[in-house]
Amino acid sequence: MKKWELSQPDEKAVSEISQYFGLNEIASRILVNRGFTTREAVEAFLFINESHQHNPFLFNDMEKAVETLLEARSRNELVLIHGDYDVDGITSTVILKEFLEENGWRVDVYIPHRIEEGYGIQLENILTFKENNVSCLVTVDCGITALDSVALAKKFGMKVIITDHHEVNGDLPPADAIVNPKVPGENYPFRDLAGVGVTYKLVQAISEAINYPHPERFLELVALGTVADMVSLLDENRYFVKKGIELLSNTKRVGLKRLLERLGLKNLTSHDISYKIAPRLNAAGRMGSANDAFNLLIMNDPAKADGVVDRLMELNSIRRKTEWAIYKEAIEIIETNDLWKDPVIVVAKENWHVGVIGIVAAKLANRYEKPVAVVSLDEKIAKGSIRSYNGYDIMNIFNEDILKIFEEIGGHSSAVGFSLKRDQLESFREYIRNISLEGREEKVIVDAEVRMEDIDDRFIEDIKKLMPFGQGNPEPVLLFKDVLIEKIHFFGEDGSNVFLHLKNGEKNLEVVGYNFKNLSSSLSTLPVTPTRGDVVVNLRPMGNGISYYLVSLDVKPILSVKNREVSHILSRPKEEKTLIKVPYPSKTKLLLSIKEELQGKLAIVSLTNATTQNILGCLSRYYTSKNLGFVNSTFSKEEESDIVLFTLAGFLKKHRLDDFEVFVVNEFQDFLAHRDSELVKNFLDIVDKHPGKFIFVASIEHPELEEFLKKEKYDVVELRTDEPEKFLFSDQRNSFDLGSLVDAHSFAVVVSEKKLIPDLYRKIGKDTIVYYANMDMEKRIKVIGLIESGSARKAIITSNTDGLPTHIKGDIFFYDFPLSIYEIVDLLRRKSVVNLCYSSSDIEKRRYELNKLFPDREKLKEIAITAMNLKDKEKLEKILESEYELNSTTLRKIYLDLLEESGFDFDKWSFSKDERIPWRLLERELEIAQFERTVSVLSKDLKWIFNFFKNTVIK
Repeated sequence: MKKWELSQPDEKAVSEISQYFGLNEIASRILVNRGFTTREAVEAFLFINESHQHNPFLFNDMEKAVETLLEARSRNELVLIHGDYDVDGITSTVILKEFLEENGWRVDVYIPHRIEEGYGIQLENILTFKENNVSCLVTVDCGITALDSVALAKKFGMKVIITDHHEVNGDLPPADAIVNPKVPGENYPFRDLAGVGVTYKLVQAISEAINYPHPERFLELVALGTVADMVSLLDENRYFVKKGIELLSNTKRVGLKRLLERLGLKNLTSHDISYKIAPRLNAAGRMGSANDAFNLLIMNDPAKADGVVDRLMELNSIRRKTEWAIYKEAIEIIETNDLWKDPVIVVAKENWHVGVIGIVAAKLANRYEKPVAVVSLDEKIAKGSIRSYNGYDIMNIFNEDILKIFEEIGGHSSAVGFSLKRDQLESFREYIRNISLEGREEKVIVDAEVRMEDIDDRFIEDIKKLMPFGQGNPEPVLLFKDVLIEKIHFFGEDGSNVFLHLKNGEKNLEVVGYNFKNLSSSLSTLPVTPTRGDVVVNLRPMGNGISYYLVSLDVKPILSVKNREVSHILSRPKEEKTLIKVPYPSKTKLLLSIKEELQGKLAIVSLTNATTQNILGCLSRYYTSKNLGFVNSTFSKEEESDIVLFTLAGFLKKHRLDDFEVFVVNEFQDFLAHRDSELVKNFLDIVDKHPGKFIFVASIEHPELEEFLKKEKYDVVELRTDEPEKFLFSDQRNSFDLGSLVDAHSFAVVVSEKKLIPDLYRKIGKDTIVYYANMDMEKRIKVIGLIESGSARKAIITSNTDGLPTHIKGDIFFYDFPLSIYEIVDLLRRKSVVNLCYSSSDIEKRRYELNKLFPDREKLKEIAITAMNLKDKEKLEKILESEYELNSTTLRKIYLDLLEESGFDFDKWSFSKDERIPWRLLERELEIAQFERTVSVLSKDLKWIFNFFKNTVIK
């Protein structure tokens, strides 16, 4: 997750700009953060127009270029425009072709094939140009490194004009004129033109020479190429793009207009060019021939436009599928071979499509947070693309010796393309493995903190005045601090995209984030229901409004119960005992509130395993499993846990009062209902000695509780909700037909036993989603998001989920028999209809399984006698499996541990003198009693069951 830092602009400058230009404070802060700190600078930025363009003749060789072309026209010589296969190169080619043809030049064009020829001017093509009687060669968006090809063209007597914007790498080609703002010693005042920008300056210069009145009509194509090539949108580029987008929105170009219509684009922005238009045009050069995109831009026949648009859309779809396939293959290679450990990842495979390896490299760099090289291999050559990460200058990682192994290499600080002989690839890998990249922390600079109520029509209007956004003028980055996140869920094929719904009173905002694969693993809790957090977003004007794109997210569990109330409870005098009566639907969030207030570990004690599993399942909806501990009579997991859940037996066996600031006693009425139990008596003695250590919680009314409160001095806090918890029951016990759900529109099947899910899934149908508490975390977040958003219609869900099934707009079918009534109580909300579908045999089955989990003394003695006779642990385990049906290794180990805990010595194969009662046997009494109470309630007639829950569940 990217770290962020709030900018600290000059407050005086912010205030002056805001007052002078009538801008809101946020827009003024953004301007100052971009370096516009004076009235003059802001005015030039906000009100840029044609007067802000530079004289094209400031280029050192512009006059030569114009004279050369005018001479070619006067002699009716053939001018060949050599373009490039990306959007910048294609738009450059179209502009110059149309302009020259319209004004009397004889013109031909050539755009190389990315796969078959590669970038730049190939020597063999010069021979073809000579055969075709080319007299003047003009390059657009290429040529600055083509020394040999230009020399050959000159040898054949051609005039050569280079227009380019790429960095110069060594000597200049021997051209008649070179128009490139990055040539050493160039006088042109703005060096960040795109290739199409340089071409347009040539058109401007010729227009001035021949009195051509309307070169601005080409600015729609200049805007396309400029944005697509990701050059700075400052200085005259800002004018080109701002004016160009106006023209593009009303384009008369038949093919381009049809593409915009197909994409549904209105109120165009620079973002639309970058992410919608340019990828379709670039797909032609990446996956086939750039001539498809070229023809789309120059065509005049509406009848042919749809066919070309169809072709581009198809090529883009193929490009995306190819890119995704390579991306997945690359991840597998990286993970299998631990390549992620290298400072720069180099991943290679035969016949990867070279048209998309650069895009894949960029995605992998984002995933692994380091530079990545993706290499496509054929029999002799390895062609690769490197993408940087976090501002590393990857051109600087190559020394002179390693540069010698490359057949071709070129690029800039953040992207490099190369080719080398295949047998040199290992030398390249070895060099990469041994370089050292300086450690640097990626930080996002936040322009301003903003409140949701600040976002109104004026705010949107002022933000739009800063458009177009892009390189040099990035989209504003804003911080919503401690904002309410009402919903969050992940989506996309690999679950790497995230959706947030922010809320403040009546104000709502939706935030979407892409490529956040590592987000869920960075969260300590699962923020799937209301949460508070700091949300950093990019602001992106879209249509008539603004969209918000996630940059960084830091969340924490929401305090559903007011902080003041929880703080008051926790700050009570140590001798005071507090009981909180809370409606069951609010109980889980109450526990999260207590945990948040403590700022430390929280312990929760429940009477039995069944009740502990209830609260564990509910908390698992919000917390990762690694942060939830569990302790019972035979099992203990506490390390690195934020919340530790104890059964009563687990607490008495292993409790250390000093390890936790507070113990929450969950469903205290259960303890009081079993006051005759030795375990409960011991526990209440501890409570009397350390009252300040315990907070008591109850969500069920019980006569024992009311009687107890009359005698004991407890401060009772009643937390109520205004929402009525309406529910209904339907009786399908001993008669339920699972097949009735196959064609049902919507439903939630709830199971107490997770192992039933696979069979249910096969029978109900594959359009049903599945949720269980300990499923893979990213899947869990995605599934919860689908259910909470209402997108899921059919689901199979384990019980104890803090009411998750009630989000499904259909009946709930409780399929098997629950271990405790809390599994039913968990579903009594949101006007739910709960169908009781268990059978008598289900009850017997649960009773049988429970007796296996918690053996009685007679069974344990019987097994001990068998052990004494066998005197062989391996044979004993086989008998436990075959005769006692203990099919799991874990369960057999529990029995053997119980024998040892009771005093059985496996070395002597007999009991020692200090025979003891295992904690598991003491725990059994409470487990069986609570289960039989559940059977008693849920075996009654439906009216009795309804009244029981209606009258006992705290409202």
